[in-house]
Amino acid sequence: MELTPCTLCGADRPRRLYRNFDRDISRCGSCGLVYAGPLRLTREETWSRYSATYFHDEYLPSYGVTNGNVDLAAFDARYARTLASLRPFRQRGTLIEIGCAAGFFLKAAERDGWKVTGLELMQPAVEFARDRLGLTLRQEAVEDADLPAGAFDVVAIFEVIEHLSNPVATLRQRRALLRPGGCLVLSTPNVSSLTRRMLGRHWAVLNPGEHLHYFNERTLADALGRAGFVDVRFDRHYAGLGVYQTMAPHHSFDLSPWRVKFYRGVVGLAGSRLRGPVQALGLADGLHCLARNPS
Repeated sequence: MELTPCTLCGADRPRRLYRNFDRDISRCGSCGLVYAGPLRLTREETWSRYSATYFHDEYLPSYGVTNGNVDLAAFDARYARTLASLRPFRQRGTLIEIGCAAGFFLKAAERDGWKVTGLELMQPAVEFARDRLGLTLRQEAVEDADLPAGAFDVVAIFEVIEHLSNPVATLRQRRALLRPGGCLVLSTPNVSSLTRRMLGRHWAVLNPGEHLHYFNERTLADALGRAGFVDVRFDRHYAGLGVYQTMAPHHSFDLSPWRVKFYRGVVGLAGSRLRGPVQALGLADGLHCLARNPS
């Protein structure tokens, strides 16, 4: 365990929001960032969760992959809107994804004409990408990778920043990989989502043994600005999200509390009507944003 202040603004003014798994989740009294702490697991302890068992039993099923069978057309469709938003930044055609897991986005990008590079620490993910997708990933952390500065048009980081011990420092380091005017595309859970507000501490994202930081649009834009990015914009309708990607009432540690049952009922009855307004208000379960490296 380690004692840490807010990694966004450096203040030591935590206000406890939740206590899950005998650990606190706090909001910074200065900048509003929600984070695990002030006492939290070390980076090594956090990353130890991502084993072969996790990859095969949790990660792959969450993407609809069973028995190793991958529907490439489905992933093309899943990432079509994101890839369309990146085409204006294509000069050299180079794209790198940090923490790319099995490489589903990378494969869709490759099929869209990009020259792709992926970094991933999980060995079973690297092997899966090679054997099932024909991708050659580098099994190393971005901090250790020998990558030339300014070599990429696009840096992608999906569902990773919430796991990082120092997100601003890592974002600044990843910005160095971009050519002037290049683009960062990023996604992460939305702590201001309707689902979090309805499920409270039962929202499954609120796991301080796995997630160290919890962003909303304001705090993520703040982090990106501190890392030197400009023109931060959020796509509140990315990937044509359906009802259960916009509001996931089943994404809970425990389905028995009344508030979880109530929210499941609301989404089941009115989710199709609520989806559009929830997205438009920035209350969907996930954040998806683009930011530019200054020219």
